[in-house]
Order: sequence, then structure tokens, then C-alpha cells
Amino acid sequence: MSSQPLKVLFLSSDTGGGHRASAESLAAQFELLFPGTTYDLLDVVTKDGLPPYNQLVQHYKHLSAHPQQWNLVFKFSNSRAFEFFFDVSNKLLCEKAMRKSIMEYNPDVVVSVHPMMTNVPISCCEKISEETGRHLPIFTVVTDLASAHCLWFANGVDKIYIASDECRKLAKERGKVPDEKIIQIGLPIRHQFAVHADLMGDRMSNEGKEYQKKVRGSLGLPVVDKKTVLVMGGGEGVGSLSNIVDSLYVEFYNKGIDALILVVCGRNEKLKADLEVRDWDTVLAKHHERQYARSHSLTNFSFQSCVSGVKAPVAYSSGCMEGSVTQQIKRILSSSSLGKITSTNAISSMSDDEEEVVVDDKVSSSSGAGRAASPLVNLPPMIEVDDVEDEDDDKSPSDEGSESIGNVSSTKSEVAQKKKGEIKVVGLGFVTKMAEYMVAADVLISKAGPGTIAEAASLSLPVMLTSFLPGQEEGNVDYVVNGGFGAFVSDKDPTRVAKEVGNWLVDEEKAKELSSAAKKCGAPHAARDIVKSIGSLTLKWKQINDDRERLNKAAEKLKLGIASYEEEESIEQSYSAAENQVYS
Repeated sequence: MSSQPLKVLFLSSDTGGGHRASAESLAAQFELLFPGTTYDLLDVVTKDGLPPYNQLVQHYKHLSAHPQQWNLVFKFSNSRAFEFFFDVSNKLLCEKAMRKSIMEYNPDVVVSVHPMMTNVPISCCEKISEETGRHLPIFTVVTDLASAHCLWFANGVDKIYIASDECRKLAKERGKVPDEKIIQIGLPIRHQFAVHADLMGDRMSNEGKEYQKKVRGSLGLPVVDKKTVLVMGGGEGVGSLSNIVDSLYVEFYNKGIDALILVVCGRNEKLKADLEVRDWDTVLAKHHERQYARSHSLTNFSFQSCVSGVKAPVAYSSGCMEGSVTQQIKRILSSSSLGKITSTNAISSMSDDEEEVVVDDKVSSSSGAGRAASPLVNLPPMIEVDDVEDEDDDKSPSDEGSESIGNVSSTKSEVAQKKKGEIKVVGLGFVTKMAEYMVAADVLISKAGPGTIAEAASLSLPVMLTSFLPGQEEGNVDYVVNGGFGAFVSDKDPTRVAKEVGNWLVDEEKAKELSSAAKKCGAPHAARDIVKSIGSLTLKWKQINDDRERLNKAAEKLKLGIASYEEEESIEQSYSAAENQVYS
């Protein structure tokens, strides 16, 4: 079937950038694969919906900045009771207005990329088909990776496109969507990622590394032959970016890693300006001063505890999450009843001299044989103590027989004398060439947004996740961790974030393992493949609709007795052809 232009109507909303970005990536593919195609974006809920649903866009920024409130809203709305109430109320009170809005665009196909725009728009398209006599196909493209909202999965669509096995399971269990309607391809991302994925090939090969250097040069980066870390915090530059950057600088310095740190600040102009003038010698000096103070406070506490007969506390590290135990961790992090247990001290229950990392439900211990990980609910009472650096990386002045550090300026000279790593930090504003920057990077540090994860995986880029929206993005953490191409460490513990990323940069085999796993999970051509499927089915329906119209007109003429013998033969042939297309 030839590629004809189509009129495409996307149903989307600006509750986060992911929905619009997915719609635009699909629209770009429609223009490439079906030249002459036109498209529109319609937020039918904001335009014709009921309150409070039609005010969600203006409240989204507040909710996303307050994770516990978001968690409450997500969990309340992600229930069968709410799903039933939402569908019934909107069908009764809003369907007619939504149907009118859709008909005004006179589309050939409707594509929903938002969970609140599935069930009612399906009813709208069914009634439009009845009224016009032309079937109006509607498709859903799920823009979540794993923990998708129940409103995504409505059975009345022609096809539903998903990115993971987790979404397939949800579609079948919550939406009762049959397998023949579910197509698992991947998350639609911008075309530039597919272009660079094809050009780069294997990131860890010699050719891939040469292409990486070429892209770094084209971006005008200050260095092209150093390890590069890309740090992101969302469009607003949110999250503990500043603390993470400081910790990365200190860790790379101590490990002797020559590196370039690229910080996407977004709208956070203050952070961008601060990074340009930040005194990194002072950052290093303050870090060493804090380590000295911590080591002495722990020593004094242990001595007093021994004298008084009280057991000294354990200095808990916040290790990175690389196994199924993350599900339990995330329940604690997303709970509104954390009490005095914070995300820093709740992540791990082992001391610094027996540090454990959980990988695929197995525990490795630096002190000897492994043991099974204890469920978090059975963790002993915790006393929050700041993380103590590894002895090899950061020895306190007392370890070297030096005197107490009086102030930051007196520490600078000591820091300068033993400097090992050469690090450059570059603050970026809004980035329009994200694909190029991800090619240039060796590691991405980001929140658990589905689009960002999909983009990184498409370019075989290892990912360190530092935060997530409770409920909606929890499954994305599991997707990365279980996929083997990254880890999760809370941004409340930037030191541990930096340590884990530093370990990746100095371990070539680990880097290859992470990159290979990312490539397996990536789908750089997902947008193209989704559009091919939608476009092909839409053109078939257009042909069937056109044949039906021609048949109906011919039938009317036949009833009036004005059809010739040749026309009757043509009617019969057209009818047979239309039947064959329907059943094929």
C-alpha cells in the first residue's frame, strides 16, 4: 500500500514533558514515512473535562515538586474504584463535548499518548464512526516504562503500544486487553537518537569511541579524551544537583580520574552561574575538613560509649541498589510515614568494614563469605551517621599524623600537594542536542523519567538514578536495575552516588557490561516502527471506508434501477475486495 498523507490527531497534555515529547517524536516519523501528513495536538481533558481533572496541568509542577503529595494522588487514582468513577462520570458529562472537539479536526486517525485520554475518547471515536459511516481508528501509545497508571489500558482501542513486559501484564490484567491488540516495541523517542545509535554502533568498540570523540569535538567540549559524566535534574534543574556535582569532583580527584562533568541546569540559572565561578579547591578543602571532624566525633563517641557501657553506633553506608531489594527500599522512600528513618540511613544495614552490594538477590561482602540480604522491615534500629569515606580514597589528617585542621584556608595547601585527578565542570542551560550529549557521555546521572531512560538505553549509556516520583516512576528504577544497565542511589547521599559512578569509570569490564545491557534494552527506532504500524492500519481503514462509501452510493443507484450491468459487476467486485481487506 502506497504511503499517502494522513491527518493525525494526538491526544496529549503538558503534565510533564514526556507526553508531548512522545507525540512530537511520532509526528516527526509520520512526516518522514507519510509525506504530506499533517498533525495536531489536543488536550481534550483540559478543554472539555471536569474539575479537578481539567486543572491538572497547572497543578502538575507543584505535585511533582512534592513527591509525597504526588504519591497520594497517584495511588488514589490508580484504583479500580477511581477508574470506574472517572470513566462513568466523564462519559456521562463530557463525552459529547469531547466528541465535538475531535470531529472539528476531521482526523484520519486518533493517537492517545496520555492515560486520561483513552476510555472516553474511545467512546467518542465509536460514535463518530456510527454517525459518519467511516471507521475512525484510535491507538494508544503508552509513554511509561513499567509502573503505568491503570487508565492507560482501555480495551476499545485498535492497538496499544507498550515498552515492557510489565506494561503487557498490566494491560492484560487491568484493562483486559487481548494479546492480539498489544504490540511491544519500545518507548517513542526523538529521531536523532536513532541516527546517532546507527552511526555509533557499539559504544565500547574502537569505532564507537572514535565516534564519541568526534561528537565531543562537534559540541565544542573543552576536552574530548577524558571520561565524561552527564548530570541531569529535569527541565527545571531540580534535585540535589549542586551536592552531587561537588561529590563527583571530590571523588574523581581522590581516585585520580581525569574527567569532564557536564551539568544540565535547565532553568536553574543560579546554579549555572555558580558552577562557572565555584572555587573547587575550597570544595576539596571543606570535604577533607568534614572527614577529619567526622572521624574524631566517631572516635570520641566510641570511647564514651565504652566507658558508659553503651554500645557504639554503626556508621551505616547508603550503598547503591542493584537488585530486587530496591522494591523494598522504594516502598520506604515513597512512604509518608518514614518517621525518623531517612532515605540515607534506610538504604543499608552494614558497617563500613563489611560493606555489601546487592546484585540479583545475591550479596557479596568485603569481609568474607556472602550471606542472604535481610528484609528491610527487619532492620535493626538505626542511628543516622554521615558516611565515612573509604580509607584508601580519603585518609583523615589524623591517619597521617598531622595536626587538627583549623580552617579551610590551611587545608588548601595540603589538598593541592596531593592532587591527582584533573576535572573540568561545565554548566549547561537548556539542551537542544541531548542525543549528542548522551553520545559524548560515559555515564548519565538522572531522575527516573521514562523518556530519559529510554533515550540513554538507545545509545547504550549506563544510568545512575538518584530520584523518582513515587508510584509513577518506581517501576522505572526496577526496569534499569533489573535490566542490568544502571543502579539507584538516593540523591540524599551524593557521596555514595559519586563513589559508585567513580567505580564504573575506572572499571572497563564493568563499563562494557553496563553498556551491553543498555543496548539490549534500547529501542532507538521505536517511534519509526510504531508509526509504520499505525500508518499501515490507518491506510487500510481509509481504503475500506472509501470502498464502503462507493458501495453505498452504487447500492442506492441500484435500488433506483439506474445501474448498468457493468456497474453491477463492479459493485460485486468491490464488495468482495472490501471483505478480503477486512478479514486480512
